[in-house]
Amino acid sequence: MHISLYLFSLLFCSVLADGPCDVMSDSCRSVINASACFNEFLAGGGNKDPVLNCLVGTDGSDTPEQKMCACTGCLGPAMLNWISKVKICT
Repeated sequence: MHISLYLFSLLFCSVLADGPCDVMSDSCRSVINASACFNEFLAGGGNKDPVLNCLVGTDGSDTPEQKMCACTGCLGPAMLNWISKVKICT
């Protein structure tokens, strides 16, 4: 069975987009740009405050929690598991 690359990409991207991810918004750009910072603190146990501090002082007026929750579709599985574990977006 032959599936075109376009169709595969379309299906794959739709599976990944479980939550919002407006890459043009200040919040989501901040979340995407802070991914290396997140990884540093997640590897060290994932305490909530140091991870959220990665978003302090970034563009936009939203709180770090608001930025994170507004962009869950931009995050990888490890980060989504962490958000669920520490109950940021509840």
